[in-house]
Amino acid sequence: MQQDELWIGTMLEGNARWVLVRSTDTVEEARKRHGMSPVATAALGRLMTGDLILASSLKGEENITLRLLGDGPLEGVVAVGNAQGEVRGYVREPLVDLPLKASGKLDVATAVGSGELAVSRSLQNGEVYTGMVPLVSGEIAEDLVHYLLTSEQIPSAMLLGVLVEKDYHVAGAAGLLIQPLPGATEGDIQAIESLLGQIRVGISELASQSQSMDELLAHLMGQLSYQVLERRTVKFLCTCSKARLSDTLVSLGKKEIADLISDGKAEIVCHFCNEHYLFNVEELQQISEQAGMV
Repeated sequence: MQQDELWIGTMLEGNARWVLVRSTDTVEEARKRHGMSPVATAALGRLMTGDLILASSLKGEENITLRLLGDGPLEGVVAVGNAQGEVRGYVREPLVDLPLKASGKLDVATAVGSGELAVSRSLQNGEVYTGMVPLVSGEIAEDLVHYLLTSEQIPSAMLLGVLVEKDYHVAGAAGLLIQPLPGATEGDIQAIESLLGQIRVGISELASQSQSMDELLAHLMGQLSYQVLERRTVKFLCTCSKARLSDTLVSLGKKEIADLISDGKAEIVCHFCNEHYLFNVEELQQISEQAGMV
């Protein structure tokens, strides 16, 4: 079975960099965990894939959180990724269903709506920097490109796609970022624009048809020469655990914990992975004792 991967490289004699992600299984894992509709799967899948691309340049334990704060029926989409190729995410309304666009494509823009894109970078020292830009299309790739140009002054081209079959499973998901480097010439820019214009099949369809990352990359790059500098694996991974959620319960204080004890149990569901954690009375009493020490 082909594994999800993220590749980083250069092209045009080193005058441009690219990042390619195959995220099919990662997005399918998110779909199954959240029981999402096709349009919700496409929206979250694109955002998670874009997050992996942006996070690929991070260091150590840093991560990037992307939040689509739109007024569409999804009511917001969130993804968090890091440089190790780990990503997680959720939509607030996972069962949203919309008619297809006239082109037969999923209507992600309407599902997201108008609003803002928030990009938060968590550094290794604990500091968090957040930038916000208006959504320009709700299609996500264009919105991330707008953010990179507006907030970081980096001209970029990006393709993001998720192919969802009639049985709702994810058949293909991928993303490509291309950025000209300082030494790029006008001819290099034109070569990138020409390359993107020649891609007639959606990147998600190419991902579903390609047997390997090499094949997918070759399809996308066409006749242009390129170099692969780094390869990483990609997967859906949440950082939640029962121990972490115990700490969250401790922060509630003894009164709120006493109410939970009177109910006989407490169940917490993680937004990001939909994992359910059940705490019985004995566990809640231990947590209450810890709360009394704080």
